[in-house]
Amino acid sequence: MDPEIYPRATGEVYVCGMSEEVEVPENALDVLPRSEATAMLQRVAATVSSHLVDAELTVAQACFLPCSEDNVPVIGKLPHLDGAYVATGHSCWGILNAPATGAALAELIVDGAATTCTLKPFDPSRFVKVAPGPFGKFVM
Repeated sequence: MDPEIYPRATGEVYVCGMSEEVEVPENALDVLPRSEATAMLQRVAATVSSHLVDAELTVAQACFLPCSEDNVPVIGKLPHLDGAYVATGHSCWGILNAPATGAALAELIVDGAATTCTLKPFDPSRFVKVAPGPFGKFVM
């Protein structure tokens, strides 16, 4: 549990942070918050601020965070697929890292290399495995 509490200028308070690993459902309408998680976040909010003890819950939502298998963002050219690039897997840090990711990816696409930052640790090719065989087989 990594609770996050964001007061907003409207007077609302956004509370999130009950993570769990589950399979993404086929239908987006099946992505629903668990009542236990919502209740826990309400208790956390009430502990953090006395103003939130009796706060009205107006919306409860659930979402999936884009995470990679190794928990490192995936940014760069997709191997063996001409003209295909990806920038994903930032988890909850996507909004914060979006400007630098966008700048580096734009440089990579336009100039052939990123100069804003190195993209080597984020290279999508780290997930490519070559199966044995006479010609090799690429598997992502």
